[in-house]
Amino acid sequence: MDRLDNAVRDAYRAAFTQALADGRSKPLLIPQSLLGAFIVPMLWLTIPHTQRPLLYQTRWLVMAFVVLFNANLALHSSSTNMACSYAAGLIAAWGTISSMNLVIWKPTQFEAARAIKVQRAPEHGAAGGTTGQGAGCSNRNGLRRRKSEGTAAEPTVDGHPEDCEEVFVWQPFPAEAPFSERFGWVLDLTCSFRCSGWNWSISSIPRPQIPRQVRPGDLVDLSSMPRVTESGYERCLTQHHFTRKRLSKLAAMYLVLDFLSVSMMKDPYFIVGPDNSYELPPRLRGISPWLLLAYREAFCLAGVLSAVEAVFSLNDLAQYWLFKSLFPSRAALWRHASVFGSFSNVLDRGLAGWWGGWWHQTFRQQFLAPSTYMLRHGYLEKGTRTATIAAIFMSFFQSGLLHAAGSISSIPETKPWRSPVFFLLQAVGIMVQEGLSKAIRSCLLPRPPRALARAANMLFAVAWLYMTAGLFIDDIASAGLWLLEPVPISPLRWLGFGHPTDHWWRWDRHHFPKWYSGGNWWDTGIAL
Repeated sequence: MDRLDNAVRDAYRAAFTQALADGRSKPLLIPQSLLGAFIVPMLWLTIPHTQRPLLYQTRWLVMAFVVLFNANLALHSSSTNMACSYAAGLIAAWGTISSMNLVIWKPTQFEAARAIKVQRAPEHGAAGGTTGQGAGCSNRNGLRRRKSEGTAAEPTVDGHPEDCEEVFVWQPFPAEAPFSERFGWVLDLTCSFRCSGWNWSISSIPRPQIPRQVRPGDLVDLSSMPRVTESGYERCLTQHHFTRKRLSKLAAMYLVLDFLSVSMMKDPYFIVGPDNSYELPPRLRGISPWLLLAYREAFCLAGVLSAVEAVFSLNDLAQYWLFKSLFPSRAALWRHASVFGSFSNVLDRGLAGWWGGWWHQTFRQQFLAPSTYMLRHGYLEKGTRTATIAAIFMSFFQSGLLHAAGSISSIPETKPWRSPVFFLLQAVGIMVQEGLSKAIRSCLLPRPPRALARAANMLFAVAWLYMTAGLFIDDIASAGLWLLEPVPISPLRWLGFGHPTDHWWRWDRHHFPKWYSGGNWWDTGIAL
């Protein structure tokens, strides 16, 4: 096959460049693109409003601006970098969902609190009550420790003393602190996807026992925190283990992404998507349609999984080693849990375990926020079937909107409805499996053998995903997402496994940020 990938990539970039010249599109600019997604909501959250009811009501005006700004961003911004063109929509949608969580769904300044690291006073001796930091650490520096009435359901193990010279305490919103400290508090929360290190931390990852009511200076009970949760998310206990594990995962995912990039460019489906006619390469012509679909779904799953694992492994290393001067508490190992859970979730719970346990829970807290809000205000009754169904469908609907926004901002013409339909079908699948399981247990096998139940769960999850994932992989293929070059240096191409004309260096000028000067000052910045 002649260099179809280069021809299509050049055509997409030429189309965007022309749209940019005609004023029909805009580049993805920093800081402009962050204005609605992060900057305005963060500045509003920095202003104390717990004692100012009228000021608190302005959150609706803030959210109206965020929604309108981000909608315009998703509709009109893109990039000649295929990953950034998709990311433009993700930034817009995620900024809206995250802002809704922090500004509307939850009373952030009233309830949120983070765990911060403080030094022990040197004049205090070892006497005193335990701090929950681990064996040998004591209650010093005049800090309070109240009995925690936790809501966490994870099993507990002995705490690990990462540094007996320091302790972690809870810090609610510092309303009386200078602007820089308040902004740092809000920035920390906004950048914490799973809210690790906060009292809003999701229960899937290792977290300390959460007090029912948090007061400034209360000690964080790290001794209650498990190393591995019931969902299989784990934390590292030593710097050596953490660094080695993240670097080894990053290296492995790098090689996987390189292999997928080389392989996908030999299948025109990953280049032009399903909506354009093309001739299959000889190696794929004899494969039956159902097996060809399975092959493509497996490659897409591997691509998404390895990309997510690589990005967050790199993010953990950067936060732990580079950003500790800005956020010292980010240097705590327990704040960096594994990205994915245990695959046993799928065996034990089927499709629900796939999405609610094994798959990365990066957006779990934000996706559940609307249903949590409705439960709190009485729109849903806790523990009812209606509340469960509403929570599941609202979560998957938001996930669908998130990916649809990426499809909208991509350069090629796409069908953005595909991703929302795919994710809503996952909610349907969970309901279907639950109904089938109840019917089988009541009519055929009240107590099926564990091995049989696990096999059935796995079979249903794989079958449902196989039947529905075509919608999602069609969407990201038509968006041109697989045309990105995920790694700068390709070992496989250096060894000769790519096209004969491929070079081992993969990143051209489109993969690097550049300065862009628009007609106005707000249209000027770093173009991605």
